Amino acid sequence: MLQSGLFLVSLAILLGSQEISGVISTEVRNAADLPKCYSCEGVNCMRTTRQNATVSCSDKLDVCVTIYEDFAVSERGCFSEISLAGQAKCAAKDNQCQKCSGQLCNNQGRRDFKCIQCIGSESASCNMGATGSLTASQCGLPTSANSYCYVKVVGSQKDQLQRGCALSVKEQQSCKEDSECSLCIPDNSSDSVACNNFDLDLSSKSGADQGQKLISLGLASIALLFLKVLN
Repeated sequence: MLQSGLFLVSLAILLGSQEISGVISTEVRNAADLPKCYSCEGVNCMRTTRQNATVSCSDKLDVCVTIYEDFAVSERGCFSEISLAGQAKCAAKDNQCQKCSGQLCNNQGRRDFKCIQCIGSESASCNMGATGSLTASQCGLPTSANSYCYVKVVGSQKDQLQRGCALSVKEQQSCKEDSECSLCIPDNSSDSVACNNFDLDLSSKSGADQGQKLISLGLASIALLFLKVLN
């Protein structure tokens, strides 16, 4: 009698463990299928330290979304969990709402935030500006309230141009303080046209550099001559 009782208890424990195991494995499997999105709200969306914060959606059919105020990011997360104001922008099919399907897909700027992105050392047409066959492409996620494209002179000889997206306040400020860098606003950009398709005059800058070198050599020669006279 005792042995049969122990057998029944063991059987119940075994069946119970299998049932629990089945429930857990189903939950784990469902969790793996849940969308995961980058998440932020308000001023946190402009902090680089918060760019990689994420959230898992509670519904497998949910999508990731980014909400903008003009071109600045104001909110990111699962569509079902963002603010009603953000959802209203999406319902109105406003450019300030951008939805996407896929894991951590909401890491881009607005679809109409496009700049030419290239460097002259890798593409000769990058140095040609409007006369080259340059194509604009969507920029990454900005952390600034303002979004700009840029063109700047680069290279050890200052004979190459680089074009791209100025996404952060630091990048924008650096360009503003650089006489060999120019910013432009990406309004009305398209796949074939972007505001940063203009040229910076490399020849004049090279000429100025050469002139500075000649002046430096001249001053050095005068200094040497002066030393010889003193000796």
